[in-house]
Amino acid sequence: MKLFFSLLLIFLFVNTAKSQVDTVCYNTSSASTYQVVNVPGDTYTWSVASPGVIVNGQGTNLITVNWGTVNPGLIPNAVSAFATNSFGCVSPPVNIDIFVLNIIPTITPINLCVNAPCVTLSGTPSGGTWSGVGVSGNQFCPSTAGVGSTQITYTYRIGGCTFSTVTTAVVNPLPSISPIQHN
Repeated sequence: MKLFFSLLLIFLFVNTAKSQVDTVCYNTSSASTYQVVNVPGDTYTWSVASPGVIVNGQGTNLITVNWGTVNPGLIPNAVSAFATNSFGCVSPPVNIDIFVLNIIPTITPINLCVNAPCVTLSGTPSGGTWSGVGVSGNQFCPSTAGVGSTQITYTYRIGGCTFSTVTTAVVNPLPSISPIQHN
């Protein structure tokens, strides 16, 4: 029994090490390119998991795929290709898995008085960039933004993917009070 589990672990390790995974960005409009080594005289037949779309290259050793509407997560064997040579012989297929990366940044809403000191902005995952009225680096200054609502954007970039989220910062006015009167 011990030998069986040892062999099973070796099998799983070897097969995991062989698998190829490409990461693409969720909801992206840019296309991904996939290729195999070109052998003159061979033609190549490609297939991609739906809703991926081959934009161009079918029949060649290089294709371009648009993954724009694919849901996030792992798609096993998302891209597959086989070659046919001039003798009509067909190769076994080769495959690559696709991981559609989606990160949803989160930020803490802001509700401050106009005379409050600047506050450090906090977003998850950390390391993103901030933009908006009243934002300087990772600080939000209500006196700079002014009274009212303003949109603050947090943008996180990883592996060529860009993810953003927006929150509204509310800057409240100070109450007005009349001078003290003496009778």
